[in-house]
Amino acid sequence: MEKNIYAISYKLRRELQQKILFVLGLIFIFFIVVSLILNFIIYPVANKSDSMSPDISSGTYEFVSPLFKKFDRGDVVLVQNYNSSNKSALKSLIKTFTLFASLRKWQPFDENQDSGTRPVLRRVVGVPGDTIYIDRYVVFIKPRSQKHFLTEFEITNSKYNAKILVPPANWDVEFGAKASIGEITLGEGEYFVLGDDRLSAADSRIWGAVNQKSILGKAVLQYFPFNKFKLL
Repeated sequence: MEKNIYAISYKLRRELQQKILFVLGLIFIFFIVVSLILNFIIYPVANKSDSMSPDISSGTYEFVSPLFKKFDRGDVVLVQNYNSSNKSALKSLIKTFTLFASLRKWQPFDENQDSGTRPVLRRVVGVPGDTIYIDRYVVFIKPRSQKHFLTEFEITNSKYNAKILVPPANWDVEFGAKASIGEITLGEGEYFVLGDDRLSAADSRIWGAVNQKSILGKAVLQYFPFNKFKLL
């Protein structure tokens, strides 16, 4: 006599199959919901450089939201590095699918940290309509509605730290990120972004103003390491 009751009772076997399919369906729905959240609402980004120190150091992880379309002075944003080459439509489609399926853990084609093409975190210091110039790493800003220049810290409502050191007497101010630049007026949809480490970060001093389309999202939270947990 068959000892397995499920081999005897078709009804019980059918109920077991339905329970298994129900559980698998719940797991699938959960995966889809989490994937949608992590790809289109908020997603993690690993910061692997000290270009945003001292506030955002190397080895930290931040949550970035692509829902923001306009940005204020002091916001930390994720910028598509200008060293990235244009990809074909097929590669863009494959990349989008891969990011979705891997929960943004694997980014194909140009997302290699060693090649300098990975999107980077930068600080917004200038918004559309601003006129900006930099004098020995100190940023001066004149908003569209004002007549006088103020430093970035006088004009922003955000509180942050920037590494602005007095360079040595023999320091070549043209080496790396420029210590000084002339006046630049930002057009519509243009932002001026800088690394908080003003001595070495690659940013708008090299790239020029970045278009809003090149900003992938706003960093809203630093969540790891846990002792550095904070809103951005």
